[in-house]
Amino acid sequence: MKNFLLLLLFTVIVACSEKTPETQSKAYIPELVITDSITIDRLTQPTFIDVKNDKSEFLFFDFKTSDFFRISKSGELLKTANLTGDGKNTIQSTYFVGAKYGEKNEIVIQTMTATFTYDLDFQLKNKVTSDFSLVLPRVGGSRGFETYGDYIYTFSIDEKDRSTELMQSKNFSNSYPFITLRDSETLNVVESDSVPATSYVAQYPGQYLDLDPIVKFAGNEMFVLFPNSPEMYVYNLPSLRLRDQWPLNPEKSYRQMEPSTSVGENDVNRSLSAGRYQNFVFSNGYLLTAYQGAVPQDEVDALASYERGGDEYKALVNKYRSMPYYQLFKGKSKLWEGQWNVKLSMLRDVIFAFSKPDEDPDAFEKDVQTIYFYELK
Repeated sequence: MKNFLLLLLFTVIVACSEKTPETQSKAYIPELVITDSITIDRLTQPTFIDVKNDKSEFLFFDFKTSDFFRISKSGELLKTANLTGDGKNTIQSTYFVGAKYGEKNEIVIQTMTATFTYDLDFQLKNKVTSDFSLVLPRVGGSRGFETYGDYIYTFSIDEKDRSTELMQSKNFSNSYPFITLRDSETLNVVESDSVPATSYVAQYPGQYLDLDPIVKFAGNEMFVLFPNSPEMYVYNLPSLRLRDQWPLNPEKSYRQMEPSTSVGENDVNRSLSAGRYQNFVFSNGYLLTAYQGAVPQDEVDALASYERGGDEYKALVNKYRSMPYYQLFKGKSKLWEGQWNVKLSMLRDVIFAFSKPDEDPDAFEKDVQTIYFYELK
């Protein structure tokens, strides 16, 4: 009987100790709140390109008028310039692949052929012809070009390597040192590294719609997230030594994209039926990620035409991708995953949207454009 009572007491103690972590694991889940806003006196909605480190001003581009313009945090128009096309003070092109604030009150614009540095009055200070090409699926806001202090980050291929046997092989995505840190003045390579061997895109090489990762800088660290590889990687700067990594573990709304063995092979099908990370940001000690959910494979297969932009395609996109899925982390621990009633954008450490929650930004034509800034609190 005595032994039975001791066993019963031990069982109760163990049971209580097992319940304690459950109670303690109920971590605080931060709220998404609007902290500020600016109103821009413009009929067309401009593209928010960059923000100064001290958040004193913002850089925009209007793709309808080809205007770059700087806006103060109070909404005041500071300077406007059209730098596209030919001319002494232009970027000598009709488009660009990235535009960022530099360290020394500068604006750095990357085209397919050169890097242009302007002062804040949009007067050209320097031009360096590129001996590299960015690996990107888009222009006007590439993820493969970022400024950080005395460095410029590029996800790029050196021109001398473009026609090599490696670049023609299916293993190019896990062998070439795309991840590059450059000197901001000379664009000379400081350090470079390949896609992490543990990432999905390296373990399963091939053609991906988005190979270029999303990159954020914090202190002497660079955080890297590949859209088709749901893990976070952390590099030391400027050594580019891989310091840490952890899985993001997206839920059932995410489906892993399989690589193709040739460019353009059923890209629309693969794009619709797979999830894809779109961005991430740090806010008040929390990590916020956003990913695009996957369209069920049977509905993708039922499409009569894979023409991008067709009515059936648009219907599926509207049904399953009108809002992204978000994840909240504290450190490496996921606190929450789901959808909010607002479509957020993220730029450096800024969270913003052209609408408030539950508001349709395209419901009516506006004479001015209002941007709302959000934080996790």
